Amino acid sequence: MKDMTFAPAEVKGEVRIPSSKSQAHRALICASLAGDSVVRDIDWSNDMEATTSCLRALGAELTYDPATRVVTVTKPCARGIDAGTVSSGESASTLRFFIPLASALGSHTIFTGGGRLPKRPTDLYKPLLEAHGAKLTYPDNGDYLPLDVAGRLEGGVYSLRGDISSQFVTGLLLALSLIDGESRIELTTRLESKPYADLTVETLRTFGGDITEADGGYIIKKANFHPCDYTVEGDCSQAAFFAVAAAINGCVTLHGLRRNTKQGDFALFDIVSRFGADVRWEGNDVTITKARKLRASDIDAADIPDLVPALSVMAACAEGETRIYNAGRLRIKESDRIATTKAMLDSLGAEAYETEDGLRIVGRPKLSGGRVCAFNDHRIAMAAAAASAACDAPVVVDDMSCINKSYPAFVRDLISLIGGVV
Repeated sequence: MKDMTFAPAEVKGEVRIPSSKSQAHRALICASLAGDSVVRDIDWSNDMEATTSCLRALGAELTYDPATRVVTVTKPCARGIDAGTVSSGESASTLRFFIPLASALGSHTIFTGGGRLPKRPTDLYKPLLEAHGAKLTYPDNGDYLPLDVAGRLEGGVYSLRGDISSQFVTGLLLALSLIDGESRIELTTRLESKPYADLTVETLRTFGGDITEADGGYIIKKANFHPCDYTVEGDCSQAAFFAVAAAINGCVTLHGLRRNTKQGDFALFDIVSRFGADVRWEGNDVTITKARKLRASDIDAADIPDLVPALSVMAACAEGETRIYNAGRLRIKESDRIATTKAMLDSLGAEAYETEDGLRIVGRPKLSGGRVCAFNDHRIAMAAAAASAACDAPVVVDDMSCINKSYPAFVRDLISLIGGVV
């Protein structure tokens, strides 16, 4: 998928949004702790492959049927096994969830990973887990992988910051649900991206978890895991690319979402509406129709960092100035997403400026189009492709293969709305 060109076009039609990657990670893990479970409506991607590989290494037996999009778990994860060397792919969620999980199972595991993952920090875990029976050994070269995890995690009080990544909180919620007695997570700062932790709690409770949200943290008792038949909902963060394209130039109906979702990225639809697009729900289907005029509006990205690349495209076409803030964690994603989002916008003729924790974007009626570097970042590639709806000339994305990380069918689905690519 080198040098893929997207011609300027109105977007119109219908799309089934792929399964929520965040929910699928959690459901697959909980199903593999329970055993004898079914997880439905899973769309495969490299990140799903990473999570299932880790689960198999920890003793779970599971199969995926691409025709029915169903994962069947026949055997749960085991305790005390030597998992050996396991790749997390490029999935930070997988890595950060499985570090404490492997330790809670008492499994000796060496985690590896590709892309930018060895540079993405996990050392917050080292003092925290080692104070409770684990042993984490990092390489001497300053990277965070390969990481050797040994020992067996014990219960107790776990105090950590909440403003680095909620993925650490999710990892602990999953792991402590395996440990006898009662444990506590005490957050020393505000928990950013809290909806992701809410999603973890909801999924764990469905499979038998016993978690109480307390003042400044969580109380976790050992779960009574039981088999479930679980259905994953559509992914609001992937819906963003089509919603933004429609808000700029088109009308698109999105299927597969759940209106009462715990996904924080559901805020997408309020933001798109605030910018001036028409957003109409019928059950769990939503239709977004282009605005008569897009108007700038500031965006607090603390709980919705994954939406920033897509929303930045809409901001670039909105009258006035948009400030995106509380997005500092984007600098340690698959790319430095503040810098690479600005670079994408620059390549398309937009006016954008980096700030310490986000972006300042001055809207224009149209973008010029141009050649965009995706920086091996799936969300930059998809945002650039969606931006073709706003351009006078074609958008050329240097490499769309990075979308396989989360949404391999994105190009197919976008083509169905624009009638093809150049």
